Amino acid sequence: MTVQFTGRELLAFGRKLPATCVVRNELNHWRKPKQIVMTRGQTTPHGLAYYPRQFPPGEWEIIRVADMGADTEYWPTWIDTAATQTLRVWDTERGEYYTPRMQWIVGRGYGIHHARYSKAGEMIPSNTTLGCINILSPDDALWLGNEARKEMGLRKRVYISVPPWTEWKT
Repeated sequence: MTVQFTGRELLAFGRKLPATCVVRNELNHWRKPKQIVMTRGQTTPHGLAYYPRQFPPGEWEIIRVADMGADTEYWPTWIDTAATQTLRVWDTERGEYYTPRMQWIVGRGYGIHHARYSKAGEMIPSNTTLGCINILSPDDALWLGNEARKEMGLRKRVYISVPPWTEWKT
């Protein structure tokens, strides 16, 4: 089974789920110089500055589905993929991005989820991610996670197909 991302929706298991992959970075000037993103999670080594990029093009296996708590940015479910891409490391100075290094890392941890962030102690929907695919409805995210989990439980592989960024419908 392959889930298809178009740039504005996921085509999955006979349904169309509104979804985006909007990233704030230096290319669109939406990330302020002081809003430094550091490697963490599955991307190692941890603590290196980089600018995020959209979900990498290609066909990637969905490798895990995890239920997430209501207090997390990934609630109600995190759909993990095997997606990777090369990211450039940046030097920082005085708490801001300064200059790109001649160093590259392999970015990992690209997933599919309903994006949220904490504002004044409350979790609210986010329009952007650090490169993950953002399913706009938490109900749709939970449904997709459950469908993928069912297939995986039957020992079937589930993939996500992502076209090159220039072909995304936005």
